[in-house]
Amino acid sequence: MKLIFALTFILITNIAYAQKSSPTIKQVYKLLKLSIDQSSKKSISIGSGEWLICNQDSAFFKDDTLRLYDHINYFYQLSKCCDFVGWTFYKKNAFVQSRSQICKEPASGSAYTEYYNIQLFSKDKRTFMNVKKQAIVTEKFEIIRIKNVALANNNFSNVITLKRLR
Repeated sequence: MKLIFALTFILITNIAYAQKSSPTIKQVYKLLKLSIDQSSKKSISIGSGEWLICNQDSAFFKDDTLRLYDHINYFYQLSKCCDFVGWTFYKKNAFVQSRSQICKEPASGSAYTEYYNIQLFSKDKRTFMNVKKQAIVTEKFEIIRIKNVALANNNFSNVITLKRLR
């Protein structure tokens, strides 16, 4: 009986410690800040340091889980995605959103004239993101994880996984 209790306790303890914790606000802001690649503070170079989200079949607007990739080569090497929504951060908490497609010739893209801000906050050991346009919250996400995936030629892509909150 003691053996069963001990084994059950060990199993529950291992499961509890195996749970990955949510990324912290500091980790997310640091990653976003590192992606900023603007040559001037007076203008925004759309696409520089851009985070890409696959928008195949309007997935960006419909899906509950979104993955933001900080390296365009991810899609050239590992994905069949043709349509993208891009977030170009020019401050750690502000970005311009754009759309692009790469499979039809010629490749094309467009930029929105609206600017977006993000607000990160923690609640119950989880990290959340509000996306705002003109101080109005337009989207709410929980930041599920941040991970690094390997690409060809010793390149890597950071991936931020967001869960849409409705």
